[in-house]
Amino acid sequence: MSILYINEHCLCYNYSKGDQSLIINKTIKESAGWEMTPLENTLLFVLEGELVFSFGKNTDKKVTQGKIALIPSGSQFKSVAKKETKLFVVKVPPNVQLCDRYSLEQLLHESDKDEVDLHFLDINGVMQDYLRMLNACIQEGLKCTLFFELKIKELFYIFRGFYTKDQLYSFFYPLLSNDLTFSDFVHKNYHKVKTVKELAALANYSLSGFVKRFKKVFGVSAYQWMKEQKANLIYHEINNMTKALKEISFEYGFSSPAHFNDFCKAHFGDTPGKIRKSKKTS
Repeated sequence: MSILYINEHCLCYNYSKGDQSLIINKTIKESAGWEMTPLENTLLFVLEGELVFSFGKNTDKKVTQGKIALIPSGSQFKSVAKKETKLFVVKVPPNVQLCDRYSLEQLLHESDKDEVDLHFLDINGVMQDYLRMLNACIQEGLKCTLFFELKIKELFYIFRGFYTKDQLYSFFYPLLSNDLTFSDFVHKNYHKVKTVKELAALANYSLSGFVKRFKKVFGVSAYQWMKEQKANLIYHEINNMTKALKEISFEYGFSSPAHFNDFCKAHFGDTPGKIRKSKKTS
């Protein structure tokens, strides 16, 4: 069945176009690259193919057909398709909940797990049906922003109803805190600044107030967390090989090559040159 009154839909100001859409049906050709730095937490549903990607401390991770991956906002995401890959890319709105009576934060209180590594979810039977109908609507031209907002709400009800709390805890772990609004702001903006003081100013906080709230939400000092994130970004840049090491050193504010080498030895166990050489030969 074809969508009715397609011209009316296309002319509506709520009609989504291009990469600004909340939900995107994307195809990446074999051996082609795809990069993004999402402003929103982003879900990747791999319908076909295989994608090898890196962001932060995650290097050369592979996600295959039938899996769902979560990419936190602000991540410098870079990928290559090992074979032609078809995806749904879903941008998650701020403050989204699993349902009206169960928030993402509650997963923290109902799990006894410690910190977990990057975790994928399986596209189960119910999720397959949801994606099949969503794909049919998009293919026919139903790309209304309000429709997509409703479908994202439906998506999180499916997470709530058809995945265990342990599965959801592991999958959403990078986003979980007792203050999602604050943590979401931090994840979206930390890469824009060089110091904790600058991040506090961006959040319209005094430095002392920001540091206190940060420690309460993240469980570590803002300085320590920012240092770890800087290390993750640098490690990603070294392994990605698109920038010269001198350029990376300059961008991250190192006063000399020796200072940059010392930082890499302390955090990664080797110099940036040796890390990159090891990547090339692997």
